Amino acid sequence: MTTATHPLIIDAPELAQDLLDLCDDDPKFARQADEYQQLAARLATIKSGGETVSAETAELLELTHPAGGCCGGCGG
Repeated sequence: MTTATHPLIIDAPELAQDLLDLCDDDPKFARQADEYQQLAARLATIKSGGETVSAETAELLELTHPAGGCCGGCGG
C-alpha cells in the first residue's frame, strides 16, 4: 500500500501513520485497505468514462442515486 495515494490518506492525511500502523498490525485491515484502494481506483475509472458498466453493476457500485435525486450525503 502506498499511503501517499491511498484514498483514505487523501481524505484524512492526518491519519496516515495510524493507517500504516493498522496495516502493519492487522492483516485483515491491511487486506481491507487494499480492497478499498482497488475499488476507489475502479470507481474513478468508471466515473471518468474509462470503463463502462451495466446498469446493474452501476447500482451495485452505488454510482446511481435513489429515485428523487441526491441524498446529499456524499457531497458530490
